[in-house]
Amino acid sequence: FRSFIYGPLREGGAQHVWLKRTGFEGLCAACTPGRLGHVAEWKVPALVPGAIPEALPPGPGWVAGEFVGYDDAETLEAAMENLDALEGVAEERAERRLLPVLLEGGQVYKAWAWVLPAEHLPRLEREALEIRSGDWKDYL
Repeated sequence: FRSFIYGPLREGGAQHVWLKRTGFEGLCAACTPGRLGHVAEWKVPALVPGAIPEALPPGPGWVAGEFVGYDDAETLEAAMENLDALEGVAEERAERRLLPVLLEGGQVYKAWAWVLPAEHLPRLEREALEIRSGDWKDYL
């Protein structure tokens, strides 16, 4: 029962207090394969999932974030519905998808993450600032 966050929901981020209200059990540093862009109009990062790179993180092809654990399916589902609203799922700015997540200890899990819908990829290519490090905290 887990999610992966990579933007302002992270510890120290402007929306971390929102995440705290979801009743998560714990969190730790993690990465997922993909690339990251910043969409100025939305004031948030956009994750585009990718293939697992040959080199371990950090580095190109990895997005840094936090792995967030929940006690049970009911708490997770309530949190995901709450966060779907924040992430703009209804407005089609993001979609929730299960992604592979590599924890700092080397374990790999599947976790829910919010990614850029495919129809927005051309806009991302045109307008977004690519965050080459894959870590939105570096951008801030």
